[in-house]
Amino acid sequence: MTTNLTRAQARSRSELLSVELYTVDLDLSAATDPDAETFASTTIVDLDAVRDGETFIDLIADSVSSVTINNEPLNPRAAFDGARVHFPVTAGANRLEITAACLYSRSGEGLHRYIDPADDKVYLYTQYEPTDARRVFANFDQPDLKARFQFTVTAPKDFSVLSNSPVASVSAPAQGLLRHEFGVTGVQSSYITCVTAGHYASATDTYTHPKTGQTIELGIHTRASLAEHMDAASIFTVTKQGLDFFHEQFDYPYPWGKYDQIFVPEYNLGAMENPGLVTFTDSLIFRDKVTRASYEARANVILHEMAHMWFGDLVTMAWWDDLWLKESFADYMGGLALAEATEFDDGWVTFALQRKGWAYRQDQYPTTHPIVADIPDVEAAKLNFDGITYAKGASVLKQLVAYVGQDAFMAGTRQYFRAHEFGTATLTDFLAALEAAAPDRDLAAWADAWLKTTGVSELSLEIDTDDEGTITAAEVVQRNSGTGTSGAADAGAEVVRPHRLQLAGFTRKGKVLELTQTWEIDFGDARAEVPDLVGVKRPDLLLLNYGDDDFVKVRLDEASRQTALKHVSRFADPMDRALVWSALTNAMRDGLLPVTDFLTAYSRSLSRETHAGISATLMRTMLTALDEWLPERFVDPALDGLLGVSFDALAASKPGSDEQLALARTLLSLVLRSAKVRTSTPPVRAGRELAQAMLAVEAGSDMRPDFPGLTIDHALRWHALTALATLGWADVPDIDAALAADQTGSGRLHALTAEAARPLPIAKQRAFTAATSDESLSNDVISARIAGFTVSSGLPITEPFVEEYFRLLAGFWDRSIEIARRLVNELYPSWSIRPREVLQMTDDWLESNPDAPAAQRRLLIERRDDLARSIRLRAADEDTAGKH
Repeated sequence: MTTNLTRAQARSRSELLSVELYTVDLDLSAATDPDAETFASTTIVDLDAVRDGETFIDLIADSVSSVTINNEPLNPRAAFDGARVHFPVTAGANRLEITAACLYSRSGEGLHRYIDPADDKVYLYTQYEPTDARRVFANFDQPDLKARFQFTVTAPKDFSVLSNSPVASVSAPAQGLLRHEFGVTGVQSSYITCVTAGHYASATDTYTHPKTGQTIELGIHTRASLAEHMDAASIFTVTKQGLDFFHEQFDYPYPWGKYDQIFVPEYNLGAMENPGLVTFTDSLIFRDKVTRASYEARANVILHEMAHMWFGDLVTMAWWDDLWLKESFADYMGGLALAEATEFDDGWVTFALQRKGWAYRQDQYPTTHPIVADIPDVEAAKLNFDGITYAKGASVLKQLVAYVGQDAFMAGTRQYFRAHEFGTATLTDFLAALEAAAPDRDLAAWADAWLKTTGVSELSLEIDTDDEGTITAAEVVQRNSGTGTSGAADAGAEVVRPHRLQLAGFTRKGKVLELTQTWEIDFGDARAEVPDLVGVKRPDLLLLNYGDDDFVKVRLDEASRQTALKHVSRFADPMDRALVWSALTNAMRDGLLPVTDFLTAYSRSLSRETHAGISATLMRTMLTALDEWLPERFVDPALDGLLGVSFDALAASKPGSDEQLALARTLLSLVLRSAKVRTSTPPVRAGRELAQAMLAVEAGSDMRPDFPGLTIDHALRWHALTALATLGWADVPDIDAALAADQTGSGRLHALTAEAARPLPIAKQRAFTAATSDESLSNDVISARIAGFTVSSGLPITEPFVEEYFRLLAGFWDRSIEIARRLVNELYPSWSIRPREVLQMTDDWLESNPDAPAAQRRLLIERRDDLARSIRLRAADEDTAGKH
């Protein structure tokens, strides 16, 4: 049995078949019974074949009870191999009927079932991308075999049941049950069909297009235990703003009738663009207080998925090679809508620092790939939902817009929708539409340079000045950053790309860095003169890619870098701060800036940075630097200093502000890491005492008199408790008490993490064994246990599990790919106190397992690269310190 559909197999099927209609009947009558492992699934497929032949339909099921083709029964045992049902077709119309018992999922793939510990209510939802529709009903699970779908779902009568289309009729087949028959969908791919069922709470509204009068019924749905936190008014506002924006930009009516948005538990993704029924992780329903960055992120996700209603759903890629195009387009258009249609008009700031940071990292792995990737099979597709497919692609589209102009880009996009509506298309089709709208630009050459190469364009300025500080010569230089841990440029160093961007000069005036002048640069060579700079008095800081239209790593010249390190918080515009922080982060990660210098600059900014997106991203970067890149002997003083400045900043922060909440979280993250310090200094002791004080405050209460306005909600309490458990200052009774006060799904996960975080051999053993051996655990439960196991990295008691990880590694891939991905990634022993030995063990495993699945090898190679970078950066900082 193989579950890995190849591109060649998919192409062969699409050459043989076309599909008209799927009629799918799902019986979820027993869904509330936790012992019920399967549900009945019956599929009737009406299809046409161009000739007589043999083929197969995709189905992963516990068993198949009947298979009929054109009224002729087949032997189910002979036809079904566990992942495919093989059958003959005759030229012309055919009807295939299959009845199976399919499995409820605990991995988030297929039909996932969740029982809410808050109230024992049951929730089901489907998640299929790239090819998990086959876990729920028999289908040709590839994007180009589009069809219409008609779903019927039988479920307990108190369930809310939804699908892509509105319900057409409801009947009562038996006591306590209702049978929901949904209308036939528009033509769409199998991976974006969707069914949800359970005790969901709902809110409804209506959107009416201001010009055409088109009416769209809107719905928001979530677990009953989260209903009071649904914030429906805010979500509906963003939804309506997005519909206004996309209708205006695309000039094509919303094509899917209704627009439901459902927030579901234990979700593997941020969201999924199922037409008419978009699914989101319910972590986007905020039970506890969050900063503006979280509301911005939620709005961005809503708009990203909405863009897919046209790009991805209406017009779909023919195969997963063009996955990047739909995701990059949605990422770009979601960001554009966020900035131009909502209150988050500074949304590109977070994109510049956070989203692009993901892309820069991904593009420097040994496993990097062109934006237009070669996707030979669906396992490769599963792992290609990465920083290149999303963030680099969106960044490159942003540069394409700068290259051809916004008007031409949107004109080409509108033509693309009209030409390929309800069909499939390729990159070639999209570029053809853009070329027609921008005939003066060579898009074939642009695509070759940007979409079919790897590596990050790295731009720097080379400047000569006279004794008076006047610029006498200036050149912009590009090189292609190489991949892997060497930092060398080798792979693709000769790649030269066209760039259209701005250069800005800033001069210190009092306490601010003031923008003094900008220059446009449009070049496509390895080196290009910038004649407009000659004769200009050199500014204190020169910033390439001002405004962030390009996808480049900016290398600040030495004078600009020194200005940035001391004064990065002095830029008035948060976009300027984000771009400079991005340059400093990349320099640190690439070994060109000592980690200690970055941390010093971060410490200076703590009480000054007001942009929530920048603050959140910088905190994560700071913690990564502490955990992975800072030499061991510098950790204690760095942690001591960061705790001290964080306390000062928290004390000075405005009560109830985003900054206050962000600083409280930062402090608790630092307290957790104090488990590794060798001496207890006043800041360390104060941090630990703060964590204890937070637990002494009743959930929902203000932390007066020390920090008025800081509400100690469940999220902060769990953060504090996990830090104390990691230190050994809290144990099972404390965790049980916290769980008793927060008997929710998130509370249960936090409790599992806190239990595993305790510095006890038995706690580590239980967490590791459960995560790797208990196949009844859900995706999120596994991750919660692993998070606790790894949180106190550097403990000798976890060392025996290093060898155990590599012993079990090959077997991880016998689990579902989502669970396997979590085990390979999250348990990788970067937490070991023997990093060089782990590196060698990784190399040995890769050498000894050349035939391991390519997807598994890719994950391991990327984790190895992170570890090798950590070793290299720590050694480099040690050398730098030695020279001083």
